[in-house]
Amino acid sequence: MICDDEQDILDLYKRALEHRYNVIAICTGKDCIERYISEKDIGNKVDILLLDYRLGDMLGNEVACKIKRLDGTKVVLVSAYELEEDMVRKLIEERCIVATFRKPLSLNALAEKVAAL
Repeated sequence: MICDDEQDILDLYKRALEHRYNVIAICTGKDCIERYISEKDIGNKVDILLLDYRLGDMLGNEVACKIKRLDGTKVVLVSAYELEEDMVRKLIEERCIVATFRKPLSLNALAEKVAAL
């Protein structure tokens, strides 16, 4: 699952990964949480969530922690901005996220990082 409010980036990441994975692309934090719940309810497993930090409707750290409380998946926080080290450390310690990626990412690097997870 990929959640980013920039449609161009969402489409780019989806195209880079869909040849190897089933990809669900979502553009808001609210829709991400709702779709995660609906996928889980029908028995589908979301293995990884690539989650933009600054979404239009909420921050990625909020979404990540809500997903974790839903018996979540591996969440990777992606941001073009420098994230506060203390916040990142706390999110990792609380198992809300497993890693962070910094934009811009090359598509090859994105595919390699997803495969590693």
